[in-house]
Amino acid sequence: MRTYVYELTHLPKSIRTDFVFGLSAFWHGVRPGYYLTFACGPPMIKIQQKVANLSRKMREESLVAEYVYRIWGWWLVRITSILFLPPFIVLELNHSLKIWSSMYWAPAIWIGVMLLIGIMLPAGEPPKRKPPTKRE
Repeated sequence: MRTYVYELTHLPKSIRTDFVFGLSAFWHGVRPGYYLTFACGPPMIKIQQKVANLSRKMREESLVAEYVYRIWGWWLVRITSILFLPPFIVLELNHSLKIWSSMYWAPAIWIGVMLLIGIMLPAGEPPKRKPPTKRE
């Protein structure tokens, strides 16, 4: 998907991730659980990119900061997976909403909190791209 859709699509970069996740959901099928799961992915990726850009300089200067960033990121991915994968497994909208309801709507709250954090954080500097090397 990355090679053929994300990188070759001429969509604005801001919506390319959303498009790829929507296409992935469609690729899996038309069951609502796929769309619920894949709809939660783009906000998390965009927030992760923002945090990575903001913390890049600090992580480059400190090995401890890099380890903390990686451990924290690993933990957040696990929590996010626990919250957002049940609809992918059960597939039915009613059952998915029942599961999220039994979790006190933690997935919706998690997305809301992450979006608020993402809105409040400054943009940060994107990574500097190295010029392509000339192959002989």
